[in-house]
Amino acid sequence: MSDLNKAPNDFFNNWNKIKSMSYKNVIELHVRRSNEKKIMAATQFEIDQFPENVQKDLSVSDTSSFYQEIARLFKDSNWWSAATVTDACIFYLSCARNFINYFEGFKNADDDLSQKERNDLFALYQLCTLFVAWNAMREKEIREIIGIRKSLFFR
Repeated sequence: MSDLNKAPNDFFNNWNKIKSMSYKNVIELHVRRSNEKKIMAATQFEIDQFPENVQKDLSVSDTSSFYQEIARLFKDSNWWSAATVTDACIFYLSCARNFINYFEGFKNADDDLSQKERNDLFALYQLCTLFVAWNAMREKEIREIIGIRKSLFFR
């Protein structure tokens, strides 16, 4: 049985190291190494990490204000040119605070977090990363704005 705390703890324990990691490289890896079926399964796994009353707010839909806010990144090449993994995590938490009641009182991602807060924030980061990667996988225009390639030869 795997330790559900390992990935969140590794993420937050290495916060200072990931401050310099390019976020677009993370998205590019997802786009190159995954497929839509895997991303959808991983998305559902991340949603399932939250309490039942929050899961509907995190379900991806065209009418979700939360995901519409994240989708604004699909038009911002300046953000992508400089964004780090921690920038993305902080941005996603900010969006969640604005649109999902569950996250209103959450501490900042770089604060001293409880294990539950670490798990929830990491699941949120993963969920949003999967959302971005799924869209980038499907739309060449998004990949061009982000500045990534789907494969060695194709944008």
